[in-house]
Amino acid sequence: MSYLKAKNKFKWMDMQKEWLDEIKSKWRKLDIASYNLMDHDEWTVGDYEQSPFCQLIWGEILSRFLSKKYDQPYTYSINRNVLLVKSDGTCFRFLFDVMNNGKARYNRNKIEEDKNGCEFAYPFHYIGNFTPIPGMVKLPRSLQFIHKDFNEDWNQMLKYLQNHWKEFKMGDLSFDDYIEMTFQSAYFIENQIKPIYSVEDIQNLIFKRGEKIERAFKEILENKNKPF
Repeated sequence: MSYLKAKNKFKWMDMQKEWLDEIKSKWRKLDIASYNLMDHDEWTVGDYEQSPFCQLIWGEILSRFLSKKYDQPYTYSINRNVLLVKSDGTCFRFLFDVMNNGKARYNRNKIEEDKNGCEFAYPFHYIGNFTPIPGMVKLPRSLQFIHKDFNEDWNQMLKYLQNHWKEFKMGDLSFDDYIEMTFQSAYFIENQIKPIYSVEDIQNLIFKRGEKIERAFKEILENKNKPF
């Protein structure tokens, strides 16, 4: 069962407060890290990583990070596939991507089928496997398609993001800032991207990252609910 109800207003920004109020009403009971958005048919008009549930979580986390970094208030707004995080003078535009898509290239003996009959080696529709990616400029080839060029290998994608960061026009928001605010430091060891050898490695990364995201999101909601 979906955590958030279907949209009944045309614009997502008109629904944003209603959806956030839904989450606030039950946030203590939400199991976010181990919640499989596909299995529970989480409401969305596109892919699960673009769902209101995912975007609201990241909107809260990114706006808090940027508010602290720049010492000024940042807010956010969501729509079908773009998250805008903005202050009075600056606006960051983020798209979303699935980091590890479950292809059975790590262990071909562990093949299952998803609801559409596609092969995959492990379930992957978790918040710990969804991430914002830069969306400030229109690129000759979108980052999502570049990720596909790497056979959905997120390690290769991280190298690409690191090597091409200036092309994304993120201002003085550095690649290291991006890694920190999206909880991807576990993909690195001694400043080098850590090798992935198995499905178990990926699953561990997904759930550990999901737990960090859940803690951060619930901490934000708890502080918002505290009386002044």
